[in-house]
Amino acid sequence: MNKKGSASIFFIIIGLLFVGGYLINEGIITINLPSTTTTTVGSIVPTSISTTTTSPEEFCQKKDTDIKLSLSEAKNIALLSECGDRLKDTYICNEITGTWWINLDIEKEGCNPACVINVETKTSEINWRCTGLLPM
Repeated sequence: MNKKGSASIFFIIIGLLFVGGYLINEGIITINLPSTTTTTVGSIVPTSISTTTTSPEEFCQKKDTDIKLSLSEAKNIALLSECGDRLKDTYICNEITGTWWINLDIEKEGCNPACVINVETKTSEINWRCTGLLPM
């Protein structure tokens, strides 16, 4: 075989490799391995992802007692009270007083209101947490 023929075959093989790589990368061609595993080379971009995660329920327990209240139940109590549907995602449990404190989305100058839910009585009220200082 002459040099021209060798060079032509070389470039044809390189061209086929590029085309094959493109087709595999685009997912047009899949490669079936001899085992029971099928491997597809390429990437598929999902249009949407739906996930469901279940995390363990959080509880607030009053110190030195067996009295406790779940966060979800505390939120339900708050929703049905004067706190209403203005609950934020930030909250803490005060184990000493046995209360959930859930921040509220309410604007009041000099205040940072929270809905306070009592784990014993299962009642709630707004604590305005005002500084007492008036802005100048």
